Amino acid sequence: MKKILLFLMMVITFFTQVNAKDTSYGISVNAGISNDIEIYRMGIQKPFNATLFEFESFTIEGFHELGFNYWIGERNNIHALSYSPVFKLLPTYYQYKKYQPYIDLGIGIALASDTKIDNRNLSSAFLFEDRISLGLTHDVWDFYFRYMHYSNAGLQTPNEGIDIYLLGFNYTF
Repeated sequence: MKKILLFLMMVITFFTQVNAKDTSYGISVNAGISNDIEIYRMGIQKPFNATLFEFESFTIEGFHELGFNYWIGERNNIHALSYSPVFKLLPTYYQYKKYQPYIDLGIGIALASDTKIDNRNLSSAFLFEDRISLGLTHDVWDFYFRYMHYSNAGLQTPNEGIDIYLLGFNYTF
């Protein structure tokens, strides 16, 4: 039941159309580590069609990201496809010459090619993808530091998740 509700929430979020706004796309490239595992990740982003909330001190926007992950372990490599709706908090008082800091948060899903990488047992190919990023936007570029966590959220045992620290950039066109 939880999987069905999560899936419905994501579908509704993806196809919700609010005020029409110029829709651009972005490409993200990330690299990082998790213990002895190297992580490489690419994503395609599509912004939500409208700003979600506007407050005096910050706005909340968002985007959908479809990602491809490649994890290189000492004994084996796996790859995963992922989808996340991501919410981006932009403080309105901290912009300087087109530089804009932000925080983004997201929870999505991923489908991995294997349930094990090195000694880590994820127990399921179906995983949840959690993220938080601190970044800086300048024109069409974003640069960020990101923390991501993949696990099966306790749906199967053992639930040995993986914590990833990434550096990345995004280009919007």
